[in-house]
Parts: sequence; structure tokens; C-alpha cells
Amino acid sequence: MQLNTIEKKLILKNRLTFLFVLLFVYVVLFEFVLPVNKILPKPSLLIESIPALFRDYNFISEMAVTTSIVYLSLAAGFFIVWLISYQLSKMVLKNIGLFNNLKLFRNFPAFFFAVLFAFWFDDSIFAELMFAIIIAAFFIAIDFIKAAASVPEEYLNAGKSLLHNDKEIHKSVIWKYSLPLLFKNLTRLHYYLWVLLLIYEFIGAVNGFGGIYNLALEYKDFSVIILLGIAIALLIWLGNSIINYLQKKLVFWEVD
Repeated sequence: MQLNTIEKKLILKNRLTFLFVLLFVYVVLFEFVLPVNKILPKPSLLIESIPALFRDYNFISEMAVTTSIVYLSLAAGFFIVWLISYQLSKMVLKNIGLFNNLKLFRNFPAFFFAVLFAFWFDDSIFAELMFAIIIAAFFIAIDFIKAAASVPEEYLNAGKSLLHNDKEIHKSVIWKYSLPLLFKNLTRLHYYLWVLLLIYEFIGAVNGFGGIYNLALEYKDFSVIILLGIAIALLIWLGNSIINYLQKKLVFWEVD
């Protein structure tokens, strides 16, 4: 259901109010009431640690590594699925059991894939990118196969009645029918890729945000750990906002 402008403004106002209250409670509680604790650092200490995050941990270059891999892998995975989508749709129509078996891999924890790939390959940015592309393409393919298997028969019959061949039916009916579902699940995959890459970088102590976490944990730098978490949360929110914007602009139709 689409929200009107007033409802959107009200939701935004409520969220901003909640964030302000949360920030106020954090400042009062951890700056004055509990200045020394192992739960959260003092707000003043967080502010003082910002220059160190950039200077000692190379925040900008490490951010460039992780974010580039996340979004390159999403784009590459989507492109790969688009290239092979016709073959995938034909395969699922012939063997729906194979699709049901592949869905089992979605239940594996993110930690399993990251550890397995880190064990197989050297700790390099190229290996990390290949890992992310494989994961992105696999999960986008699963979503596409799910959509292709659920295309209503009347849509396919309408395509056939217009004298389309199989590839034209796929392009005009099956692929377009699948796009809303693909974009709907893209934000979830986006978050999943962030988690996977952070784990992969942390385990291998390679370049990226995971490498910063590894180093900060070794130095017991509590403030940097919290600051990095805030930065990652903001980047994920920004990425989801961009995905939602692209969905509204490029995939403006809905399917049942």
C-alpha cells in the first residue's frame, strides 16, 4: 500500500523524534551518570576518537574497499542473472525440484560462506570481489527462479497470442514479472552482503571495514568499534535508500 505525503512526513517526524530522544538519553546516561562502563563509551570520547579513525585506521580507503565490493557485486550479480535469465526460466519449468533443492542454501548462515571462501582462497581484494559476486548472483538467481515459476498462466498465454517467440515472451513477460520481486529482495541481499564481507575481512584481516574491526579489537579500541558501527549503519541506510529510489523509478509496476 502506497503512503501519502502526510503519512510519510509523520513517519519521518516520529523517527527523528525517537532518534533525538535516544541521543539525549545516551548523552545524559553515559556522559554524566555512567562515565566509566563497558557498555558504551562516553559521547565526548567518541568525538575525540573521530580523527583517530581517519588517521590511524585509514577510514576513507578502507571504506572505499568494502563499499566498492558491495555495490560492484550487486550490479555484477544482477547483470549475470539478466544474461542467463532465459536459460534459468527454461530450466525451472523443466525441473522445479532442482529449484527447491537450491533454496536449502539460503538457510546456511552467512558465517559459513565467509569462512569457507576465506579457507579456499588467499586473502586478496580480488578473491573477496569474486566471493561477493558469486553470492550476489546466486541469491538473485534464486529470487528470479522463484518469480519465473509463479508467472500466471494467463500472462504466458497472452504473450503467445501476440505471436511472440519464447525469447520475446521471456523478455516481455517473465523477466518484467520478476523485477518487482528482485528489487523487493535486493535490500535484504544488500544487508546480507555487508555482513558477509565484514566477516570475510575480519577473519582474513584484509583491507576493508572488517580489517578495521580486527585491528580495533586487537587494540581494544572501544570507541572506534562503536564509531565504525554507526558509519556502517548509515552507509547501509543510504544504500537501501538508493535501491528503493531506483525501484520507484525503474520498476514502478506491481505484481500479485
